[in-house]
Amino acid sequence: MKKTIKLVATATLVLLVVSAFNIQRGYKLTGKIKGIDTGLIYLSHNIGDKEIKDSTTITNGSFAFSGTVPEVKMYALKLKDGKQQKNFLLENKDISIVGDKDSLFKAKVIGSPETDVYFGFYNGPWKSITAKAGDIYRRLDSANQKGKVTLSPAQRKPFDDEFKALDVLNQNAVKAYVTAHASSVAVAAIVEDRFISYPYPEQAAAMYALFAPAVKASFYGKAIKASLALTNKTAPGKLAPDFVMNDIDGKPLKLSALRGKYVLVDFWASWCGPCRKENPNVVAAYKKYHDKGFEILGVSLDSKKEAWLKAINDDGLTWKHVSELKGWSNTAATLYGVKSVPASFLLDKDGKVVAKDLRGEELNNTLSNLFKN
Repeated sequence: MKKTIKLVATATLVLLVVSAFNIQRGYKLTGKIKGIDTGLIYLSHNIGDKEIKDSTTITNGSFAFSGTVPEVKMYALKLKDGKQQKNFLLENKDISIVGDKDSLFKAKVIGSPETDVYFGFYNGPWKSITAKAGDIYRRLDSANQKGKVTLSPAQRKPFDDEFKALDVLNQNAVKAYVTAHASSVAVAAIVEDRFISYPYPEQAAAMYALFAPAVKASFYGKAIKASLALTNKTAPGKLAPDFVMNDIDGKPLKLSALRGKYVLVDFWASWCGPCRKENPNVVAAYKKYHDKGFEILGVSLDSKKEAWLKAINDDGLTWKHVSELKGWSNTAATLYGVKSVPASFLLDKDGKVVAKDLRGEELNNTLSNLFKN
């Protein structure tokens, strides 16, 4: 046992020394962009909603950046026009990027093992999953004539079943990849992409448990842990956080004022394609259960009032609506840990969370069971 402890301690010390050496050593990022001889190129990353940029001059198609990063994080290489960018995980190593100005997103990154692991997933398992999702959406668009026809629950069910099967495939693909690369920070970035940005908290927690200690302590590991803690505040059985926001007439509406009814807090936006595709199902549920005590509070992440109101009218959303018209800076979205839309929270008459993110037939079945009792 003592020998094992000594080995673990030695290994940990080696990792700390290597990590400290890499930070002290810093990174050197060089590259060559075909099709452009001179100009500016930017290296950027985000801290919250704020973009932090560094820049350098391209000379004869070549450029160089150098510095240190405290931890591995996603950065973007952008040209001055900002039309294209190459995302990669910057680490304290010698890294080179070679690409073309007209297809910068396809540029090759050399010398970044973390970037290799990250794109190994997206160019492999994920590519297959998105192809299958695209096929389902094309057939769904054909069936409902691109939203012009409302499908019955029976007509919609085969598509919902396919999406559920695809979700399982996605979860299994991520789990297999995380297991194979548990010591890579890149897998934490992938899990944040797939299970935090598009919230699947149970899956995110399961993947987090597989991470090596250093990955849990990384930027993305800490972000996942913080997000899971926030998600727990809106877990089924918890009292939903209260908030007040202006409705379409500019009058304040408080969520808790709707207690005494079952309430669906529906986060959406006019620009959100999946939200608009789901709206016919929500409209059907509202028409069926509103008179029985079902209410909906739509919380829009729009920035422009005209677009918001037009979508409400076009989709026939006759329930209550609020928005701050601040996009993703919406305080309720932050309070509820919403990372993507559509997102919804079904509350009981006392304001406690019953379920999250009910879609299609799931929403109808849940409401049917609630109003039977």
